[in-house]
Amino acid sequence: MPQLIEHVQHLAETIGPRPATTDAEVEAANYIDDVFRARGLEVEHQEFDCPRTYAWAFVAYHVLTLGAAVLSRWFGWPAFLLAVASAVLMWFDLDTRWGLSSLMPKGPSQNVIARHVPKARRNERIKRVVIVAHYDSAKSSLAFGPGMVKNFGLTFSLMKWLTFVTPVVIFISALPWTKGWKPWSWYATLAVAAYLLVPLLINVHREFFMHAVDGANDNASGVAAMLGVMERTVPEPESEPSRYVPEPPVRRTPEAAIEADVVLDDALLSYTPIAPAADEIPRSSLGSFGDVDWDAEEPLRPSSGQSSFDLGDTAGWDVLADEPRPATPAPVSVEPERAEKHGLRDWLGLGGNFDARREGKRIGHWENFSDEDEDDGFGLKGGTAGDAAFEDPEFAASEAARIRRRVTTGVDRALTEKEVWFVATGAEEVGTCGMQAFLKEYEEDLRDALIINLDNIGAGALHWVTSEGMARRYHCDRRLASSAKRVAREEDLPVRGRDYRGLSTDATPALARGFKAMSVMAFDINGRLPNWHWRTDTTDNVNPENLELAATFVAKLIREL
Repeated sequence: MPQLIEHVQHLAETIGPRPATTDAEVEAANYIDDVFRARGLEVEHQEFDCPRTYAWAFVAYHVLTLGAAVLSRWFGWPAFLLAVASAVLMWFDLDTRWGLSSLMPKGPSQNVIARHVPKARRNERIKRVVIVAHYDSAKSSLAFGPGMVKNFGLTFSLMKWLTFVTPVVIFISALPWTKGWKPWSWYATLAVAAYLLVPLLINVHREFFMHAVDGANDNASGVAAMLGVMERTVPEPESEPSRYVPEPPVRRTPEAAIEADVVLDDALLSYTPIAPAADEIPRSSLGSFGDVDWDAEEPLRPSSGQSSFDLGDTAGWDVLADEPRPATPAPVSVEPERAEKHGLRDWLGLGGNFDARREGKRIGHWENFSDEDEDDGFGLKGGTAGDAAFEDPEFAASEAARIRRRVTTGVDRALTEKEVWFVATGAEEVGTCGMQAFLKEYEEDLRDALIINLDNIGAGALHWVTSEGMARRYHCDRRLASSAKRVAREEDLPVRGRDYRGLSTDATPALARGFKAMSVMAFDINGRLPNWHWRTDTTDNVNPENLELAATFVAKLIREL
């Protein structure tokens, strides 16, 4: 089993930057596909089209808002309507709904979906848990530089709220009783909208001069943790061939049989030749079985590869293994003096004076067979199998429970009774497009599912996110949050809850559409995402212990749900 950091290294270093709709993103999807299949999971690729970048849509919003502010001096009401349209469309985009980003040039992307589906008993409803992590990486921008990212919350809030305030100022300036305020009201409108020049220039500079980052923390770390959860919840595929697959038996040497521990103690194996032309063997040559005489001369045809042996005084072993059978098999016999004490009589516990007819008359009827030493509660054996027990109305339920306990001994039912989906989403960094496509196609399957998103967990202190969202604040599912708190307390894991005030994650569109979701992320001491969308987001800055902790925490969380 590879270390989780090896997945991060392959995605961030071997493949490198993985912008949405690029060949590198496809290569990363294929790598994740291979890991899923190696675990024995069925994998599906969900293809969809998405914008190649979100930047041009926000450039358009800023241009429309600034244009409305300028035109408001001469065209008050038309400028107001233009500013309102820009603000509303941007609000929908921030809320992961339809906006101008949907009109931008598109390219192909894909989600990689793997399912672990246990067998359900009759009338049993299996709980479904979905683990999500995006595998694409972002293009950097000046807004995430070391000097500006520490104020990202402030700068983002200014961009958002000034876009909403600009149409309000234009509306006030267009009222009849405020005509005397001109041109000062127009100057105020320009001052409110002027700040939007900053994000506009940053986005233009981003598209022309900045490059995609390696994305080790954002979000190769989340993918690695998701694969770690898979390793903890999905059993490894069987390495041995099934015992139900018919394979031709073959014969081994005496030494191999002894080494395989299939020969009784004190038995001496010896191979004797057999005439290959012998088609028939008289029954008299097969020896005797107890006191039963086999003197009839009716011939009996031996099956291919079988050897003859005396059931009374000797024992023969036909040793089978996984090697080709020789063209001319040789029978196996045991020297009588060595096998005398291991004959069939001794094995059955019968003495030399055992008479089957006499014992049968003594018993009288087959229903009189019993074994008082058995503790299974059936008592007398026979066709009724202790039919008195079946008169008990609780008998069937108790026996079913007993059998189920025996069958499931050692099985982690808290995991095996849950259906777990592992979803690696593409195109998250251009507007959570992969997650939106996934929710749209599998809406009916996901209504009762619990969705756990892993994002940016490679450095810092691990947290579950209590609330997130760029336009509206969405609280995580209460059941997930309660279970996360209980797991962290009972397992003594250093994981806590906190809110997240940054860009959308794959949990945001799920929460916005009424699904039950929660993100798991890691933050530095200042509450920021380390190396977020910057060139320093490399494997060297990912802590392997964080990956293991995240995988362990989520696996235990699945057990708790």
